[in-house]
Amino acid sequence: MTPRRWIRTVGVATAGFVGYLLLGAVPAAAHVEVARAQPNGDGTTTLTFSFDHSCDDSPTTELVVALPDGVTASDTVPPDGWTASVAGDRVTFTGAGRDTAEVGVTTRIVARAGDMLHFPVLQRCADGGSYDWIYITADSEHPAPRLIVTNAVLAAPPEASSAPPVAAGDADRTQGGGATLGQASAVVIGFVAAAAVAGFATVRRQ
Repeated sequence: MTPRRWIRTVGVATAGFVGYLLLGAVPAAAHVEVARAQPNGDGTTTLTFSFDHSCDDSPTTELVVALPDGVTASDTVPPDGWTASVAGDRVTFTGAGRDTAEVGVTTRIVARAGDMLHFPVLQRCADGGSYDWIYITADSEHPAPRLIVTNAVLAAPPEASSAPPVAAGDADRTQGGGATLGQASAVVIGFVAAAAVAGFATVRRQ
């Protein structure tokens, strides 16, 4: 195989992988999702859920987040003009209609690093319409928001916390510890690129 053909082959494979991530693993950008996971240094982690759409032309008036086993809520961060309440494993946010917003839930997470946690969400709108983001498969039409657990987001005493500094407003990563698909894909793409360089060098020597 010539060096030029090797580069073309690797490029096609990488493009196919990225296409799978964009079209298969994340079927649409309008989902309710975990935008950030911020460790607070006291054994709690604030999860930020975001949505950027409503029910057709009707704005969102309520978001109900279901917490999985091992996750408990201790506080909430509703958007301006909204209220929030916690009842068992349900956290409900309500308020005037919005087309886009972020809501926060301060949690204690008891799980194992590497676990995938799903947070089913009911999104209700002013005209009575709704979306049920409840399915655990990523390629579903209405997947539940999800978080890959890392040590940084697990409940721990303050002195044991090692959460790194966080840059605010980064919606493409769960900040401080939990990993999103974007983070995982970046690592894999970097690995593919490194393999391409190594393979090119090998082919050139032959």
